[in-house]
Amino acid sequence: MIEFEGLGMAYPGHQGRPPVAALQDVDLKVADGEFVSIVGPSGCGKSTLLHLVAGFGKPTSGRISVDGREVSKPGSERAVVFQQAALYPWLNVRDNIGFGLRIHGIRGREYERRVQHYLGIMGLTTFEHHAPYHLSGGMRQRVAIARALITEPEIMLMDEPFGALDAQTRNEMQRFLLRLWRTLRPTVLFVTHDVEESILLGDRVVIMTARPGRVALDLRVPFARPREWDLVLTPEFIDVKRRLLSVLQPQLESAQRVEDFISELESPDDGAREDGHI
Repeated sequence: MIEFEGLGMAYPGHQGRPPVAALQDVDLKVADGEFVSIVGPSGCGKSTLLHLVAGFGKPTSGRISVDGREVSKPGSERAVVFQQAALYPWLNVRDNIGFGLRIHGIRGREYERRVQHYLGIMGLTTFEHHAPYHLSGGMRQRVAIARALITEPEIMLMDEPFGALDAQTRNEMQRFLLRLWRTLRPTVLFVTHDVEESILLGDRVVIMTARPGRVALDLRVPFARPREWDLVLTPEFIDVKRRLLSVLQPQLESAQRVEDFISELESPDDGAREDGHI
């Protein structure tokens, strides 16, 4: 379904600085209906990867193809869910969910059927006339997911969708997402900082290196579905988590060293300013 071939992405430097390489030589294949979790240090290009698949920009090298066609612009077969729900505050829950249908020119009975269906499966029927600011964080994310799914995309691109939620709501949303995925079976790329979440949700976990991001590890999760939530307490789960962390931790440390170095360059101490050296 999705293929990355030698993918690279660099952003222009500012104030005379050299370009910043976000991604470099990314090779990855994602099968139809597969749920792939992506984990890596901050700034390693995880969100950039999703944005390029979505067609929000063009890579500086390599290519991305979806179902054999190179990605050059956004398409209705790809939907994005961000960390913040990003709902339209002037629209109620019902109209937020149906927004994508209106963009695609779907009206009348088909519009009503789909909106009512997603209000029902999201547990939002009694809130359909509420404004987004009347909802909890978890309910707002349900609306955002419904808005993405209602156009029946083949691919869901999810950029830390539960990162801003409290632990209990996050667990509820994880269960909720897996129920939807088992029913609808879109292909999912799911960015997260949480290693346990990546294992519980994913068919595979991809670890990215520190910037520029490359694939450091592509691990198939060895647990059958459906997965019980006490799986995290088992020795087998802990072994998988330990293996992922053994690859991820050096990347986190490397990313921190780079950030510290950049901070020193951008904010020299008083003595450095006096003698002109850093």
